Amino acid sequence: MESALKKTLKEVWRLVYPVLIYFVAAFVVQYGSMLVLTRLAIKSGDIIVSSDITAMNEQLAQLINKYSLLITALTNLVLMPVFAILLRRDDRKRIQLQGFSYTGLDIKNVCLIAVLGMSAAVSVNAIVSLSGLAYFSPKYQQVSQIIYSGGIFMEIVSAVIAAPLLEELLFRGMIYKRLRDLCSAKTAILVSAAFFGIFHGNLVQFVYAFIIGIMLAFVYEKMKTIWAPVIFHIGANLISVLITELMPEGFINGFVMLAAMAICLVITVFLLKYIYNYNAGTRPEKKSEVVEEYE
Repeated sequence: MESALKKTLKEVWRLVYPVLIYFVAAFVVQYGSMLVLTRLAIKSGDIIVSSDITAMNEQLAQLINKYSLLITALTNLVLMPVFAILLRRDDRKRIQLQGFSYTGLDIKNVCLIAVLGMSAAVSVNAIVSLSGLAYFSPKYQQVSQIIYSGGIFMEIVSAVIAAPLLEELLFRGMIYKRLRDLCSAKTAILVSAAFFGIFHGNLVQFVYAFIIGIMLAFVYEKMKTIWAPVIFHIGANLISVLITELMPEGFINGFVMLAAMAICLVITVFLLKYIYNYNAGTRPEKKSEVVEEYE
């Protein structure tokens, strides 16, 4: 019989190693991508090698900003299969323990979750914008310029498709679900949302991601399928990109923001209440008396 300390260390390791996988793989992919892009840029003349270190650093910074969305999307695409395999393995063991699995989403619920993601994003973004937090976070302004500087196609590929898939597999599929194996839903929701906020690396996005992260984990808890938070996240990021890229300049003012916030808050509360009352369907599965330990 293993000691309590050993068991605790195993549980902590189960939470930590997916994050380590992410950062190690991200570093390798991003470093490798920048080496390739830098060589190509030097070869094509976009970067001029000189003894002026300051000028060289400026050229490299411009190169990084130009291809940051592409590199981020590539990183996410590389890591998606890894976390999908880990989540599938975890879910298989949970099914063996409980003797049933959950059914998927129908079209109605897919649409409702997408609308919830959009309304939540608009209302939380409005609250954060009106709070004035952006003035205290220069890093957020830099990140925003990078995210919305790649053109709408690249923004959709990176921010609307790749990022939600990878982040949901990591933060809800791995971190939230593994926390849920150890503690109550409330604790797991709050802790995973805090991880999600910290991951974004600046004050404004921390507040936004923490609030949205609570909703994402709540949706996952009630709907019982990783596709629920994925669809929510896609809807949230899609509406953010569309508003930023397609909304006429100067259209958004204090009145418009307040009106949008009020309407979207009502929609968000209504749909969260619907999900609170939702009961996921189940189907029987073979239960096993002997189940391999979680890795």
